[in-house]
Amino acid sequence: MSMSESTAQTQPSRIDRARLRYRTFRRQWYSTAVLLAGVFGILLVLPLTLNLYAFGLSLGTWVSVHMLILTLVWATTGQAWNMMSGYTGQFSFGHAAFFGLGAYGTIILLNTAGLNPWLGMLVGATIASLYGLLIGVLCFRYDLRGHYFALATLAFAELLRHTFNTVSQLGGASGFFRPLPQEYADGFGLIAFQFENALPYYYVILAFLIVVSAISLVIKQSRLGLYLFAIRENENAASAVGIPTYRYKLVGITVSAFFTAWAGAFWAMYFNTIRPETVYDILVNVEVLLPAIVGGIGTVLGPIVGAFLVIPLAEIARQSVDIAGFDHVIYGVLLIVIVLYSPKGVVSWPARLFELLEDRGLYESTIDDENMDNDE
Repeated sequence: MSMSESTAQTQPSRIDRARLRYRTFRRQWYSTAVLLAGVFGILLVLPLTLNLYAFGLSLGTWVSVHMLILTLVWATTGQAWNMMSGYTGQFSFGHAAFFGLGAYGTIILLNTAGLNPWLGMLVGATIASLYGLLIGVLCFRYDLRGHYFALATLAFAELLRHTFNTVSQLGGASGFFRPLPQEYADGFGLIAFQFENALPYYYVILAFLIVVSAISLVIKQSRLGLYLFAIRENENAASAVGIPTYRYKLVGITVSAFFTAWAGAFWAMYFNTIRPETVYDILVNVEVLLPAIVGGIGTVLGPIVGAFLVIPLAEIARQSVDIAGFDHVIYGVLLIVIVLYSPKGVVSWPARLFELLEDRGLYESTIDDENMDNDE
C-alpha cells in the first residue's frame, strides 16, 4: 500500500471519528448548557479584546462596544421570540408591541412617578405579558394559525404604534427624553440604570441575555417544552392525546412577551430618547425575529449565533456604504438566503459540513443520521 493510499484511508476515519464525537456530544442533555457557557465566557471578555493588536490589526477597527450592545439587544429579543414562535410554531410578526411596551412602561413611570427604572422594567414587562395574553386569547380562541396569526400580531403592534403616536399623554410623536440620574437617584450607577460609558451597559444586557437563555433552555428541557414542541409538530395530534394546546400557547406568548419587554426597557435606558417610530416601527419586528431565523428556529443557541452574524454585518455595511437603509437590505438578503438554502439556520452548518464531505466522496460515514439528534 502506498503512502498516499494510507493517508487517504486515515484521513476519512479521522473525519468520521470527529463527526461521531460531535454528534455523540450533541445527544447529551448537558451539551447545550456547555456550549452556552463557552459562548458566554467568550462574550464576557470580548469587549476587553477590542483594542488588542495582532499582525497590525485589531478587532476594534470593525467592531465597537456600541455594536456589541445592539447585537446583544437583538439576541435577547430573538431568544424571547423563539420561546413562542420557535417552540410552538406560532409565527409572530408583532413582537415590537412587547418591545415598545417595555420601553415606554419604564420611561413613562420614570418621568411621571420617579419610579426606579428597574421596577419600571418589571411593570412594563408585566403590562407587555398581559397584552400578549390578550392577543393570545383573541387569536388562539378563534384558532388563528400561520400567516393569519402573523398578520394579527402585526395589527396589534401597529395599533400600539398609532396609539402612542397620537395620544399626547403617551408622549405623542416626539416621545420621551431619558431623565438625568440625579433626578431620581444618587447619580450614575447600577441603581440608576445609567452609566457614564458604554461598557457597563454591555454587561447589563449580557446579563439579560444569560437569564433569558437559561430560562429558554430550562423550558425546552422541561415537560412544558415537550408540550410546546408537540404543538409545533402537529397541534391537532397534540390536542388529541390530551395536551391543552390553547393553555400552553397562552403560556408561550405570555412568557415571550415578558422577556421581550426587558430588552425594550434596556433600550429606553440606553438611548437618550424613545419615540413610537423607533420602538414600534415595523422593522423592529424584523430585527426581533431575524436572529432566530438566521441562527436556527427552535434552538437555544440559534438566536445568539444569528444575532452575531446579522447585526455586525449590517452595521459594518451601513457604516461602509453611504446609502440610507442599506442595513435593511442586508437583513432582506440574509433572510432570503437562509430560508432558501439553510432553513434550519446557521447552527445546522456543522452537520451539513460533514454531509457535504460525504457527498463529495471524501469519506464514507458509518453514522446512522436518522437515529441521531441534531438539536442545538
